[in-house]
Amino acid sequence: MPERSSSAGRTGRPAARADEPAPIEGGGGPTRRRLRRERTDLLETRILDAAAEEFAEHGFAGARIERVSAAAGTVDRMLYYYYGNKERLYQAVLAKIYEDMIGAQREFVTPEDPVEGMRQLVQHSWDHYLSHPNLVRLLMNENLLRGKHIRQAPQVVERTALPLVQTVATLLESGQARGVFRRDVSSEHVLMTIMSLGFFYLSNQYTCATWIGADLMSRPRRAAWRDHICDVVLRMLATGDEPAAAEAAPKPRRKPAASKK
Repeated sequence: MPERSSSAGRTGRPAARADEPAPIEGGGGPTRRRLRRERTDLLETRILDAAAEEFAEHGFAGARIERVSAAAGTVDRMLYYYYGNKERLYQAVLAKIYEDMIGAQREFVTPEDPVEGMRQLVQHSWDHYLSHPNLVRLLMNENLLRGKHIRQAPQVVERTALPLVQTVATLLESGQARGVFRRDVSSEHVLMTIMSLGFFYLSNQYTCATWIGADLMSRPRRAAWRDHICDVVLRMLATGDEPAAAEAAPKPRRKPAASKK
């Protein structure tokens, strides 16, 4: 999609905006600016939500600006105004899905109880994947493109990936200092374990369901997989002196050997 001229930016406003709030009769400057900002924020949210659905469904190459603007209830010109071109809109969508995930995860960093903090972080990561199916589809598309667009947006990585790594590192270091987490495990391995166990299950749910012959998205199976990820991560971190994982599942009893006659 061709990139538009300098009017596509936040520094200058087009002559007439389709979504500009109506003038406030006798309204003061601050009130008018606040209402305009609120209207603008709502419009940008609608645009990004519609774009996320479009890119998730059709990929970057197949996505169409006119479908995004129609779904967002605006016009193509507003998308160019805010984002300049399709690639920058796509990068903004990637940034938003990462920021939504990271912002919610930060509340689970509880260094005073690193075991529970790690458990909650794992559970939230899984729940976030489930409640944001476009996240998985968008990441699948971006990986098919070999990370082309995310590599071109280092500011997105700095704002999103680094805080996520730090969240895991904070919990891990706290647990190591208290002697409840092993010292020979890296935050990189912890993070990759959490992400891969959740992402693989959802991105491959259709083929795996066929192989296994079960509905992987049924409520009981989703809940069981959530518990499984927690168990894997916490057992991986446990020192052995103070098991970080939930109580170990009882070992199956051996059947007594049949007596020889």
